[in-house]
Amino acid sequence: MNLIVKPRRKPSQSRAWMTSGAIQDAFVLLLVERGYDSVSMRDIAAVAGVGLGTLYVYFPGKDSIAAVTVRSRLRRLAATVEAAATVSGPRTLDETVRVLAGAHVRPLLGRSAEWRALLFLERRISSPAVYRELYKEYVASFRNAFVAASDWPPAFDAERIALNAFAIVDAITKHALLVQDDCPDVDELVGDVECAVIGYLQSAVER
Repeated sequence: MNLIVKPRRKPSQSRAWMTSGAIQDAFVLLLVERGYDSVSMRDIAAVAGVGLGTLYVYFPGKDSIAAVTVRSRLRRLAATVEAAATVSGPRTLDETVRVLAGAHVRPLLGRSAEWRALLFLERRISSPAVYRELYKEYVASFRNAFVAASDWPPAFDAERIALNAFAIVDAITKHALLVQDDCPDVDELVGDVECAVIGYLQSAVER
C-alpha cells in the first residue's frame, strides 16, 4: 500500500501545531504498543486528549495520520543531520564522517522501538516519490558537508560519493533496527558505520 494522504487542516497557529503534534505522538505510542492494524481513530483521540470530532477536523483517517507522522519524523531527523553537516570551523573528511554518522545513528537508536515501528510502517505507506524526495535531502546534507571538509579531494564526484556514503550509513542503521531482535549498542554501531564510510572514502581516494 503506497499512500500520500494529506491532513484536512494544516496547522497555522501554535495551538493547532500542539494539537497536531499531540495526535502524532499519540499515534506513535499506540503504534509501538499495538501495531498499526490494531489502532483506531477513537484510540488515537483518547490518548491525544482530543475529541473524536476534533481529530477528524485535522485528519481524514488513520492513513493520513500515519503518512504525516512518518514524514514529519523523517524530516526532523533530516534537520538534525543537516545541522550536523553545517561546518562551524575547519573539519577533516574523517571528522565529518564521524559527525554525520552520529547525527544519523544516535537519534534512531535512542528511540529504537519508535523508529522500528515507524520504519516498518514507512515501507507500507510511503510512495516512491516521497521516499526519493526525503532521501535526496539527506544526500544533499552529506554532499555539502563533504565538500566543505579541509581535505576534500577536488577530483571527487561529490554527488556520487555522498549518495554512496549516505546509503552505507542509512542501510547499516535501518537494518540494525529492522532485522536484529535486540537493539545494538549505540556506540558500537556508530563505530561500525564510521569504519564503513571512512573505509569507502579511503578506497575511493586510492582508486
